[in-house]
Amino acid sequence: MKDSKPSKRPKAAEPAPGAPAPKKRVTRSSTKANATAQEEPQSNADVQEEELEFDAAEAVAKAPRSSKPKTTKTRANKNQQEQKPSNEAEDPKGSTESSTSDSTPKYLTTSTINHDSLKKPIQCHHYSISATPSTPSPTLIFTHGAGGTLSAPAVTNFCTGYATTAPILAFQGSMNLAARVKGFHACIERLESQRQEYDEQEREHEATLVLGGRSMGARAAVMTASEMLASSTGTEEPEVGDVRSSVKKIKLILVSYPLLGPKNDIRDQILLDLPSTVDVLFVTGSRDAMCPLELLATVRSKMAASSTLVTVKGADHGMHVRPVALEKELGERAGGLAAKWTDAGFEDGVEIGEEG
Repeated sequence: MKDSKPSKRPKAAEPAPGAPAPKKRVTRSSTKANATAQEEPQSNADVQEEELEFDAAEAVAKAPRSSKPKTTKTRANKNQQEQKPSNEAEDPKGSTESSTSDSTPKYLTTSTINHDSLKKPIQCHHYSISATPSTPSPTLIFTHGAGGTLSAPAVTNFCTGYATTAPILAFQGSMNLAARVKGFHACIERLESQRQEYDEQEREHEATLVLGGRSMGARAAVMTASEMLASSTGTEEPEVGDVRSSVKKIKLILVSYPLLGPKNDIRDQILLDLPSTVDVLFVTGSRDAMCPLELLATVRSKMAASSTLVTVKGADHGMHVRPVALEKELGERAGGLAAKWTDAGFEDGVEIGEEG
């Protein structure tokens, strides 16, 4: 018996001249492969820089060009979104609007500062003292982080607590570090012009310049202080009315200082350059990945400037803890402690909150 051979598949007939080309069969695998090949990848470093308030210039330079990039959320950002109230919208464009009327303190007013060094006016939130102090206190000039605004919970909570005993002038800045420093100088000159009208007791307290900020804003505060010190030690005598002639002491309040950069570079040099005449207060979360407590302790041991540390236990770089009510409470307590430190100081190593 002969083996039966399978019949050959007949060849497809060639299309007639002028007939349209037959459609190719599209499979799921081929579609997925094409989509993957066309998709522009985004590195985790780029996302981390933007979400954890790294240096703005680096974040902008490395941002993907696609209109809707695929985002990989870090744990810190995930916790932030989980804790954010459902009625609070996130503004990625850096709006200068203040927080809602329900949460805005009654002693908060807004203003605009114009200065020749600024490309455009800066918006300011002025927190006046909610309780009458026994003696006047110098005004803290404060600014937010690279990706934040004046309405960020970490900013409003801290400022609200600080303003229980001392005033704050908080200003909205851009994501450019050099521009943020110019914003500090503009605010300093504004306060100096107002200081001329104070009585002698208030003038003595205003002779202390208090600068601060959170994250990138903290770096800008340190850089501003260094510029003030460098100009005051120059060969030329400051003119009458120059702010340098009235400043006798500089104090820095650094909230969530970004000591560890995106490439694991340590941003300590500007801290090490501060002289012994400057006092520094660090307010840091125990879970802040950008300011590990052990690394901060090492840097502080090398600093010539006197420094004090307040640790918010359980808080990350954005000062987030659970629940949101506790986050607000700890933020305000940290602000109140900072105001107390400005006036009288206290022992190093204060801790608030609990590890969750």
